[in-house]
Order: sequence, then structure tokens, then C-alpha cells
Amino acid sequence: MSNDNSGGSLEILDKADAVLRHLAAEGESSAIAIAEGVGEPTSSTYRILSNLQLLGWVESGVRRGAYRLGLDFLRVGSIVEDRLNVREAAVPELRELLATTGATSYLCIRADDRAVCVERFEGADVRSLALRLGQSLELHHGAAPRAILAHLPDAERAALVERFVGDTGGGAPSRAELEAVIDATRAQGFALSDGDVTHGIAAVGAPIFNHRGEVEGALSVSGLRGKLLAPELRAAELVSEAAARASAALGYQAGGE
Repeated sequence: MSNDNSGGSLEILDKADAVLRHLAAEGESSAIAIAEGVGEPTSSTYRILSNLQLLGWVESGVRRGAYRLGLDFLRVGSIVEDRLNVREAAVPELRELLATTGATSYLCIRADDRAVCVERFEGADVRSLALRLGQSLELHHGAAPRAILAHLPDAERAALVERFVGDTGGGAPSRAELEAVIDATRAQGFALSDGDVTHGIAAVGAPIFNHRGEVEGALSVSGLRGKLLAPELRAAELVSEAAARASAALGYQAGGE
């Protein structure tokens, strides 16, 4: 006999989703009004609200007996919105970088101690580069990841450096090497990867900041070393300018980091 209760779990999630959508539309509402709005009995609506309160996704409203979306839920929504916005801001810049450099262009965002490629536009020269769509690299490895790492808040960055240099797998740089890379990246405004991810392939990455001055992700271009690092291509300048435009589109004001 199967104990699979996935159908019931999905039904509960559907009901919770309906309650959250109702509160998002109404702003603040009583349990009775919510029950009527979502077509559920008042008793089960109270149970859903109670569970959502435990998660921090719903909280008591200003009016007695009313409910509203909780700060934890709004915080999650803000993160999702930021990530949707950064893609919208970055895609035109990625296309322009591809057109001007001919190199593969990327958008990466942070996921804990890694950078995930969430957009990629293929260059003409090389089609077997390491960082494919949906793949990730540790933040000390590669141009876009290093651009993100270098611009994290001091405490976060220090904790990640400790994690990386404590890695016994042999793939991490020494503390001195990593701190030198971070310092150089912060000083020049872009990160350089020269053959450390794929032999013969170079990359340049620059950070994207949101309206709060927080690093939201990084743009990068990657291609054959001899072409990408040629002075006449101005890859570092082009990537830095593209990242600055994407940051401005997110409301970032230079000097506010």
C-alpha cells in the first residue's frame, strides 16, 4: 500500500498560495474575508494562516483580527524581484558585448559560495567553454565569480575566504593569492581569469550593483586568450561599462557602494 501523500501536500500548497495571493492583492484582510475570497471554510483558513505565521510569511495586521504578508515573505519576494530585474537589465548588455567583442557573454548570480550562470550568449570562436547555462563555479574561480566575491560585504567575503583557503581538495588558492586577486579586482573594477578555468581561455568580469549598492551579479566575456586580451579589443573597458549601465538600470548610483 502506498503512503504517497504528494497529492494532499500539493493541495495544501495550493490553498496557501491562494491565501498569499489574496493578501498580496488586498494588503490586509480578516480571516473571514480571506476564506470568502479563496473559497475555503473559515476553520481551515485559520489553520493555513496559523501555519503561514509560523513561517513568518503572514503576520497580524494593523486592524484587529486582520492579517497581512509578513516581512520574511516580503524579503523573499524582494530577492526574487531583484534577480528578475538584474536579468532584464543585463540581457541588452550581454547582446551588445557579444556584438562588439565576438566573445561569449555571461550573466552570473551568487548562490552561497558559488556563481551560477543564468544567461549566456554564444560567441563565434569557442563553443566548449566550461560555464554553461545553469552551471556554476566557486566564487574564487573565474572572472564573473571573482567580480562578485570581491564586492561582497567585508564580513561575508572574509568568511568565504576562510572557507576557500580551508578547502583541502587542492583546488583553492592560498590566502595570499586569493586576497591579492580580491584587492586587484576591487582596485581596477573588473576581474581577470587567464587560463585558470579552461586552458587557453581568458575571461573578464565586472560586478552589477542594485539600488541598495549590493552586488547583485556579474557580467563577463570569455574567449580565446590571444583575442580577448588584445589591447585593441578593450574587453575590460567594454565589460566594465556594460556592467555600469546594467547597475544604473537597477537604480545604482556610483559612489554609493
